[in-house]
Amino acid sequence: MILLLMTVLIFAAVTAAALAVYQTAVTERNPVTLRLRELRLQTAGTGAAYQRRPPLLLKLIAQLGGFLPASDGRDAMRTGLVRAGFRRGDVLFVFLGSKVLCAVGLPTAWIVIGTAMARPVGNLATVSVVLGAIGFYLPTLFIAIRQRQRHGEILSALPDALDLMVVCVEAGLGLGAALQRVGVEIRLASRGLSDELSLVNQEMQTGVSRTDALRNLAERTGVEDLHALVAMLIQTDRLGTSIAASLRAHADSMRTRRRQRAEQLARKASIKLAFPLVFLIFPALLVVILGPAGIQLMKALGAGK
Repeated sequence: MILLLMTVLIFAAVTAAALAVYQTAVTERNPVTLRLRELRLQTAGTGAAYQRRPPLLLKLIAQLGGFLPASDGRDAMRTGLVRAGFRRGDVLFVFLGSKVLCAVGLPTAWIVIGTAMARPVGNLATVSVVLGAIGFYLPTLFIAIRQRQRHGEILSALPDALDLMVVCVEAGLGLGAALQRVGVEIRLASRGLSDELSLVNQEMQTGVSRTDALRNLAERTGVEDLHALVAMLIQTDRLGTSIAASLRAHADSMRTRRRQRAEQLARKASIKLAFPLVFLIFPALLVVILGPAGIQLMKALGAGK
């Protein structure tokens, strides 16, 4: 059974690799594809991340991911990947291929290790199914953690970015130039927010309207405070009010929200400390304090007999 499984997996891997290499070779010989690639390399703009040729390993993983029927949920998955900071053209296929590789790789590694050590642990089929399910959801867990980290990074750097934007607008810069300047200055504090602001400016330079570019910013990040900022900027643009005054008022509210979130986390700290105190520290204190008294009591009761 193990030999048959290993043979099938090796055959599938070799077939996928050969198919990916064949399609890559066919694409390299296509004159239309070569011409489009030259035009893409000559164009400077928002597609800088897509101009780099992906490594061969990513091509193979993307080829494996292309076998999965995921047309129904591709938009939702692509939105989640973009919010995690992955905006490559083939990132969806790479993600799906990673799920396939992890789902097949973990049971295979366990079978190989168990066979080499001649000590298989547990039932072969049950453990393989469990490891396959764990491996299938490992990339999803990684994307969720990456998305949460990026969300927190953008959220913590947003008030400072708004203060810089207020200074730039009051100094006479337009909204696009202010976004570009703030994106450069805020890069040390938050790389994700810097990239998003620079991308908004690039979209407006390529002909996208300011409203659509700002809405794309809110959709790409998924941060609630950025949604509020975008709604305020769109309303200010439509009504013709002062952008500097609106940004200053919104920056004050953002600083207030950041202080409230810090206070909320401080209040939660006492509740979170209750569990380690009750289950880890208090039992040790009871043993140290009541242990000698218990020993003396046991000796006294033993001496009385």
